[in-house]
Amino acid sequence: MNNIHIPEGYSLRRIQFYFWLGMFSAIFLRLIIIADYYNGILSKALFYLGVIGYLVFFAHRYHVATRRVGVLKNLDLLGKIESRTSLTEEEYRGLEYIMWSLSVSKERMNYLVIFAFSVIAIVLSLALDLGLV
Repeated sequence: MNNIHIPEGYSLRRIQFYFWLGMFSAIFLRLIIIADYYNGILSKALFYLGVIGYLVFFAHRYHVATRRVGVLKNLDLLGKIESRTSLTEEEYRGLEYIMWSLSVSKERMNYLVIFAFSVIAIVLSLALDLGLV
């Protein structure tokens, strides 16, 4: 084996930072619709904060996904699992890293919150546009 690098997992503090960055960015971008109704400057500020937050958040998510796929490909884990080949200790460590990374990821919660706030933003925007609020 070529002694392939298996990444270390991120700290809980770092995971939480990116989770909250994604959450606030999602909320800011959805608040634009409401803020624009009342204050154009505030809506612009929310836009920039949301987009810059998303740039950092999605760059991080891309990096995480790239690390996972790199371990899968470099160790040919999928092929070995499909062929039921015995795994070496290093391959088990790679598989453990991928499984750990998936298990601590907050992406499912992020998707749920983004969905919920998107629905709320649409409902509030329609209510404002129709003069119901």
